[in-house]
Amino acid sequence: MDEENKNNNIDTNEILKETSNTFNEVKDQVKESFKKEELKNSAKETKNFIVGMFKNPIEELKNIANDSQNSNFKYAIIIVIVWMVAELICEIGSYHYNFGRAILSIIKATIAPLLIVCALSIITMIMNRKKDKGLVTIITVITAAYLPIALASIISILRLIGSNITTITAPFSAICKIISAILLFFGIKFLYDEEDDNKYIRKFVILQLIFCIVAIVARLLGIYIY
Repeated sequence: MDEENKNNNIDTNEILKETSNTFNEVKDQVKESFKKEELKNSAKETKNFIVGMFKNPIEELKNIANDSQNSNFKYAIIIVIVWMVAELICEIGSYHYNFGRAILSIIKATIAPLLIVCALSIITMIMNRKKDKGLVTIITVITAAYLPIALASIISILRLIGSNITTITAPFSAICKIISAILLFFGIKFLYDEEDDNKYIRKFVILQLIFCIVAIVARLLGIYIY
């Protein structure tokens, strides 16, 4: 019983240490991936990663969750960066007549993808009692699950051409959200390594409720992440 209580306690120092280590790894990966001589390889490898996700998403998520080397982490970083850039372009396009007065809104929209990934990853790590999956692995799985939504954000740039294009982009975005929700369900299941479906569904619902609370707080600050 004491051991179980010990496992259920949240070690704040451990979370802070893990977050700090992850930040340093992100910084190193960004420096490496965006070197002039590495850009071409990074783009090609990321494209192959995305193609793999489209061909066999469930199996890819399982492989990512069980990859102790975190070999896919840099692709996750690139996807998040591209996703943020897409949101930035869309938001700037929305305020092209009033750009100077919309700086704060543009910043909030740009950081929303990063906040989504970070919030879900940290909540997932805290709820993972087994503690056998590092934050880097969790971030990679979460980002891979959100790949359809990131793609929808990129496609949404087309709406800057004209308002009528939303007839196409809006349904596409809705479908991408559904696909991402399904991928997220399976991705986190692989991270938890939970065989009991009923038990896992309860965990997943709790995780989503916690994320909803985070989303409400973010919305009060003008950041829309849900």
